[in-house]
Amino acid sequence: MIHTHRTNLAIVTVVTLLTCLGLFSPQSLAAGESVKNPRITDGSNVTLLFQLAVPGEQRFEVRDSGKFVQGQHQLLPALERVVTGMKSGDETKVELSVEEAFGPYDGRKKTTVPRNDLPAQTKEGDVLEDRSGNPATVTQLSDTAAVMDYNHPLAGKPLVVKLRILRVDNPS
Repeated sequence: MIHTHRTNLAIVTVVTLLTCLGLFSPQSLAAGESVKNPRITDGSNVTLLFQLAVPGEQRFEVRDSGKFVQGQHQLLPALERVVTGMKSGDETKVELSVEEAFGPYDGRKKTTVPRNDLPAQTKEGDVLEDRSGNPATVTQLSDTAAVMDYNHPLAGKPLVVKLRILRVDNPS
C-alpha cells in the first residue's frame, strides 16, 4: 500500500491525539493485556498444576491439579507469597524449609488408643478421623492398642513444589 505524505500526516495526527487522550500508550496496551491474562491478586480464583516432592525421598511425589482463592489461606503462606503476581502460563519451583512447609515434627502429638476403638480392617499407615474429626495416622498397631499420630504426614520434612498456573480469574 502506498502512503502519501498526507496519509502519513493523518496517521501521526490520529496517534498523537489518541496518546494525548490516554487511549494509546504502552500502559493502555499493557492494561489490555492484563485483562486477557490477569495476574494473581487477593480474591483471584486460581487453577494450577502442582508437584510436591520431599528431597531425597524417591517414594513420595504428588502430581495433581487444584483450585484456590488467593488471600483465603488455602495454600501454605510461603506459596501464597510466591504466586502473587503470577499469571496463566507462569511456572515456578519453590524449595520450602520445614518451617515454611508443615512445621517441625512434634512427638507429643501421638496418643495410644484401644485397638477395638478402630475399624476392624485398620492397618498401619491408615489415616483416620477421631471422634472430633481430627485426622491421625495409625503408626503402630498391636492386638490391643494403636498409636495415633496427629502430626501432618509431611511434618518435619522440607518440600520442593513445582507450580504451573493454568488459569486466573479475578473477582472484578
